[in-house]
Amino acid sequence: MGHYRGQCYSWDVVNEALNDNGTFRNSVFFNVLGTDYIPLSFKAAAAADPDAKLYYNDFSLEFNSNKTVGALNIVRLVQGAGERIDGVGFQAHMIVGQTPSRQQLTRVLNRFTDLGLEVALTELDVRFTRLPANGSAVQQQSADYVSMVGACLDVEQCVGVVVWQFTDKYSWIPTTFPGNGDACLFDQNMVRKPAYTAVSNLLASASTGSAAQTGGSRGSGGRGGPSSTGGGGGGGGSPPAQTSTPFESTASSGRTAGLSVAAALVAVLAGLLAA
Repeated sequence: MGHYRGQCYSWDVVNEALNDNGTFRNSVFFNVLGTDYIPLSFKAAAAADPDAKLYYNDFSLEFNSNKTVGALNIVRLVQGAGERIDGVGFQAHMIVGQTPSRQQLTRVLNRFTDLGLEVALTELDVRFTRLPANGSAVQQQSADYVSMVGACLDVEQCVGVVVWQFTDKYSWIPTTFPGNGDACLFDQNMVRKPAYTAVSNLLASASTGSAAQTGGSRGSGGRGGPSSTGGGGGGGGSPPAQTSTPFESTASSGRTAGLSVAAALVAVLAGLLAA
């Protein structure tokens, strides 16, 4: 960390410390130091880079499950030890039709911001479990992306969204979950997918103060959801209508502007790679 001192916005200080049931994973750190390794890690990180934001990061926190409670307990553990923790990253590895609704995720994010933290979606993707996807599934993926990004927009202290690869060409999904895939906003040929347009329209609407709440889908999912095999699906809303100029609107808040600029940079990069 000292090598990059003063150059990073945030550090993922402790990553994936929890089992799906909210208990601590076995690791060399936990086996030797017990839960003390977590506040000690944050203490060391704060000393190494005092101006950076310090995060706990994990998957399957989005469903208000025992694992969510475990992450809240980690925050309280660090705070109770008198150490600084600034945020929690929600990896947000989702399954089409099995994402939390926008309202459900907003409530979960607020549980962490109520403890004085900021939050972020740090590894967002929404994968299909059956390929090729039909039209209905493609529409559902768009709705699911809108629900996830929309929840971040609805929470003042949600500072950003990072997609976990912007193109299916380089996605981690097919090798980890054989038969699953097409989880990203750009396809294998770097072409924008309907989900890209849906997120673009959401950000454009948010920048003008007209973003509507969308229901999304209900159920459990993520990186296999609260359990390693995932959960039940559900219905969802339709993606917003396409606009002709994604990311061209001027945002009324810096947070929305930041999301829009980041997405625009992704589009530029995709164009360069495709050239």
